[in-house]
Amino acid sequence: MAGSVAGVSGDPTSEATPADQLGAIDQALRNDIRRLGRQLGDALVRQHGPELLERVERVRGLARNLRRDDSSPTGELAEGLDGVNVEDAIRLVRAFTVYFYLANTAEQVHRVEDLRLNAEASDRRFADTVAKLRDAGVSDAEIVDTVVGADLRPVFTAHPTEASRRSILDKLAELATLVEERSDAATDAQRARIDRRVDELIDAVWQTDELRRERPDPVDEARAILYFLVQIATDGLPELFDDIDATLRALGGALPGDRVPIRFGSWVGGDRDGNPNVTPETTVEVLAHQRAWALRLLISEVEELSSELSVADAVAGVSEELAAQLADDRERFPGVASRFSTLSAGEPYRRRLGVVHERLQRTAQTPPAPRAYGGPDELEHDLRVMADSLTAHRGELMARGRLARVRRLVAMIGFHLATLDIREHARHPHEALAALFTPLGTDYGALDRSARTELLTTELASRRPLGPPDGADPPPALDLMRTLRREMDRAGRDVVESYIISMTQGVDDVLAPAVLARDVGLLDLPSGVARIGFVPLFETIEDLRSVGIVLRQLLACPPYRRLVELRGDVQEVMVGYSDSNKDGGITTSQWEIHKALRQIAEVSAETGIRIVVFHGRGGSVGRGGGPTNAAILSQPPGA
Repeated sequence: MAGSVAGVSGDPTSEATPADQLGAIDQALRNDIRRLGRQLGDALVRQHGPELLERVERVRGLARNLRRDDSSPTGELAEGLDGVNVEDAIRLVRAFTVYFYLANTAEQVHRVEDLRLNAEASDRRFADTVAKLRDAGVSDAEIVDTVVGADLRPVFTAHPTEASRRSILDKLAELATLVEERSDAATDAQRARIDRRVDELIDAVWQTDELRRERPDPVDEARAILYFLVQIATDGLPELFDDIDATLRALGGALPGDRVPIRFGSWVGGDRDGNPNVTPETTVEVLAHQRAWALRLLISEVEELSSELSVADAVAGVSEELAAQLADDRERFPGVASRFSTLSAGEPYRRRLGVVHERLQRTAQTPPAPRAYGGPDELEHDLRVMADSLTAHRGELMARGRLARVRRLVAMIGFHLATLDIREHARHPHEALAALFTPLGTDYGALDRSARTELLTTELASRRPLGPPDGADPPPALDLMRTLRREMDRAGRDVVESYIISMTQGVDDVLAPAVLARDVGLLDLPSGVARIGFVPLFETIEDLRSVGIVLRQLLACPPYRRLVELRGDVQEVMVGYSDSNKDGGITTSQWEIHKALRQIAEVSAETGIRIVVFHGRGGSVGRGGGPTNAAILSQPPGA
């Protein structure tokens, strides 16, 4: 932690071979880690005196020797640690924790450059992939249609104990920026200024408790997930979408301003099977957090757009539709129109965006104020009118620039940021139905699967209410459905799309929650209403082997087939990697999942229903990860 470092000036990767470039990146990483380690050592002295640094360096040296020589005795290290009291031990552990924070942050900065060089060397960029497809004989029209119609949905799953404090994450994010800036600094004065700020942040990290004093709950995890979602939505994907659009335009197509091939899903606040502390109230709170952040992002983006769209009506005209909106604004928002008529006189787009900004702020209030946006579709309409007006008046590049960025952000996050999936164990809807059928004289719990399927098929097609009226005490699974109905009524259809049934073993496991959804009005098949989809999750080896049988029976059920038809003839199915891994081992799990995907493809071909597969796969081996992770398909071939 106390080593010296030689500064690196200029661009170490310019005019060099790929191997030289990667070597330069490795050396720059080592230099950054040494420097940050030295600065941490200085911080330890500032905070607790030289004794702590001496102890840290001694432990580090002994541990390094053990790693280099497996035959080295551990006695000296154990003896050095034996007499350490609790307070000093905590400081010692924290010193190494902060060191690894700093080292990992530096590595992430240089990893980006490493990935860029590897992408250039291996043709992994989007444009390179398109070039390979064209070389393989895929037509330009096919490529454009496939990309525009794609819907990749990365999903953040629920692990609340892994939620990091945002207080630490924010500081590490700034440290990453400073590490990158220092590599480009041209003078000693600039580097010294950056080092002073790094020293300050290291002291702040040291004095911040990285451990929560209370056990983290799903809302804490949601806040951590929001941190990453916001970073991805604002820093990474807009540039990718711009690259995709430019590549498609070279093929004679385009990525529409209101369409993106990537959106996000989340289980955080909706996974009742993974965390028994997730209640309907938790779901409501998490959805509120997501909505607040989505609107905060959109408000910020509209402000940036307004600063850029300084088009003057004395230079370029506007469309009739935009002119009509401006006239309407004077009637509906006289205060805003009056203010911006002075601030932005002669600048129609800024005046229009002033009203858009006002409506978004009203939308962000709880409850939304009068004349707020009813949903993201209304916001997209306003942005599209501006895009059409710009395009018609020599402003096509502006319509395809910052304005397109905002439109795509709306398409990606709406007013909800990420679509929340609900997951619950198959037994809970059955328990609710047993309580609802008992007053009707039916012993639901005594029925076998076949009898339950027959009963639930009849109920799903009917409109007879089973549950008690609002205000009564409903079973938990029915209470959840009522909460989802209220949230979807209030915040829109995109906040929740799917209900995932863990440990699905039969058709009745899927029909049971569907009947509860029908009871609260989320489904009304005779009226053509299907506001939520149902996703069977096949987890054990035995369940994976029966996936074809269950799906064929499910899709042969007339009322459920009607539900799928109302949702665009699309059925989602989830296959579980971690549980099948635990059940049968990694090799058996991978083989049975492969066979299950083939069964799903066969069912899709037989029924004409598009079956989308949700791969419940994490990064680690314990959660089903492995070296073939990149080869997993979003849906089976032929589906």
